[in-house]
Amino acid sequence: MAPRKRWIGLGVLLVVLAALAVGAWANRGQIAYAQIATAYAAKQTCSCLHVSGRSLESCIAGFPADAREAVTVTQNGETVRASVLFGAISAEAAADGEYGCRLTE
Repeated sequence: MAPRKRWIGLGVLLVVLAALAVGAWANRGQIAYAQIATAYAAKQTCSCLHVSGRSLESCIAGFPADAREAVTVTQNGETVRASVLFGAISAEAAADGEYGCRLTE
């Protein structure tokens, strides 16, 4: 690759990285909200399953309509994971015996 093309490629890469950084900074409130929401969904679903003894479908039915569409909840034994944005933001909660459930991540 010629030196000029290399500099142009590097410049384009820097512009893209700067745009991603600005976008992340501008959306930091929404990112924080998504982290809190996934932690809440994991903890509440874990408690619903392991303390209340309800089914996963019954627990998810208690979510607000927009959360049911946005949050993915999976169960693996005594662990519940909630995620949004294709797993980019996630939280995990586990049943802790007689103490109920606790966040593990």
